Amino acid sequence: MSPSSSPLALLLGSTLLLSACSREDLYGGQTFTQTVAQAYADCNDGEIRFLASKQGIQTAFAECGSNKFAHKAWSPDGRYLYFQLTHGGYIMDGETKDLVTVPTETPVEGAAWLSADRLAVPLAPPEGATTPYNRVVVYNRAANTLDELQMQLSEVRDLQPGPDGGLLLTGLDDSGKRSAWSFDAATGVPAPVLPWLPDAPTQLSVSYDAGLVGVATEAGGALYRLDGTLVMNLPDAKRVIPHPEGRYVALEVDGDPVSPFDMRAWDELSEEARQRELARQKKWLEKQPDYVQKEIIPPELQIVDLDNGGRYRVTFVWGERFEWYRARNYFGSFMLFGIEGKQLNRNVALTNFHERLRMLGKGETPLGMEVIDAPRRTDAAEGEAAPDPQE
Repeated sequence: MSPSSSPLALLLGSTLLLSACSREDLYGGQTFTQTVAQAYADCNDGEIRFLASKQGIQTAFAECGSNKFAHKAWSPDGRYLYFQLTHGGYIMDGETKDLVTVPTETPVEGAAWLSADRLAVPLAPPEGATTPYNRVVVYNRAANTLDELQMQLSEVRDLQPGPDGGLLLTGLDDSGKRSAWSFDAATGVPAPVLPWLPDAPTQLSVSYDAGLVGVATEAGGALYRLDGTLVMNLPDAKRVIPHPEGRYVALEVDGDPVSPFDMRAWDELSEEARQRELARQKKWLEKQPDYVQKEIIPPELQIVDLDNGGRYRVTFVWGERFEWYRARNYFGSFMLFGIEGKQLNRNVALTNFHERLRMLGKGETPLGMEVIDAPRRTDAAEGEAAPDPQE
């Protein structure tokens, strides 16, 4: 399939024009000086397109739309993008550009594609229910049908594909303990899985292909084998997402605090001018009252190479809700937060990590990546990323 005719190219070549961005929607608050006024300037779609193109990032929606996405998920074939707004869920078709409303009540958490046609959507208990048990309905996009899965779990989340086309999720049982359950694709019958999970997991990502389980708790993250064998602790990780082939693991962590005022992309200032600007900002912020937000914590992405132990910081983009894009190997999708150290309007983003991973595997450090833990070896024959099967 050529890039120009792929569902991916068709989807990302189009945009969903939501309402125009506004200062209040994006930021809120008031300005104090010209510096702050620049920080709260209206969304600049040209700047976003330029920075995204420069870093090889594709966005699915209008750059300055009111992109208040709560959740998103790509279908396994890359053709359909599910996204969730305040009042419901929607599916965009990348080939026809059609937009379909998922015919359910407002989902309470993120949905998950079980196949190219089947989407699992978590809902609140029915009106008038005497128990707190959630419902999960499976929407068949092609047949336009809904099937409900029965469960005795509340506060369900972490929906994702289970084994053999089934569903995997976590939920609270009657004792208040969060555990993982698998639902059979044919019968919908639930069964407990991963009984060794740590208490109170805040995130779960399982790759049955790789035999790996990423788990996060309030204390941090960890990577396990399916049988519960610990692979590594990741104390600062808020999300741990293993790649289906098992070599790479994506992490979400809190980035270093940055000032929200007068952010500049990499090439806007020389290093000397940038340092002067940072010093000026620091003095200005010290004079502001306590109620002024003086820093933000950007969501940072990192990648761990299990083959050589290397750990790398992604510096060319900030993002969260990362997922490996199953339709193209080594692609990753995330909710865009910023590019080149500059906060931008929220969007669903997609980028190819293949070349950066290949260079890192050879012991080189590409632009936009930073070494945190040096790899144990840099031999090109052993450390090079596997080639993309579609390239």
